[in-house]
Amino acid sequence: MYPVWLNVLGFQAGWWACVLGAGQTMEIPSIALGWVLVCAHVWLSAHRRAEIQLALLAIAMGLLADSALQSLGLISFYGWALGPLSPFWLWTLWALFALTLNASLAFLKRMHWGVSAVAGLVFGPITYHAGAAFGAAAVPAGGLATFGLAVTWMMLLPLLVLAAQHFSSPTHEFISDAR
Repeated sequence: MYPVWLNVLGFQAGWWACVLGAGQTMEIPSIALGWVLVCAHVWLSAHRRAEIQLALLAIAMGLLADSALQSLGLISFYGWALGPLSPFWLWTLWALFALTLNASLAFLKRMHWGVSAVAGLVFGPITYHAGAAFGAAAVPAGGLATFGLAVTWMMLLPLLVLAAQHFSSPTHEFISDAR
């Protein structure tokens, strides 16, 4: 495994690229950079299959959550998308975020699930508001949107941490590698 600081740096580079790319209509290069970072992480990982499975699950969960938030009018994402679904740059961010759960955010796997819930409650809306501030989305004024984002992340983060625990468990690795 590569150093944790490199995981933090990679995620931050991907986040900034995707958000600024969406805000400046430079999505294709930013998505490409994000996927280069995803591939680099997976290539450097000792547990490639587990990381890929976690990233795919996170993309699916994020796609459902962000598309639902958007359809409810709690946020409007900008960028290239398939119909009412969340834009492709967000799919990239979900993959990048998932790859922090066994690296720079691995400490969450050793903590009570409530810590992840509180972290999601607080930091989920902050990141969406930050993305909106850089032109990648619009969050309606008032507390309802922030509340919806907070509750969504309060549920999603513990589920993703649980998935990271599952996919990185020795039993799972044995079963996955036996196929």
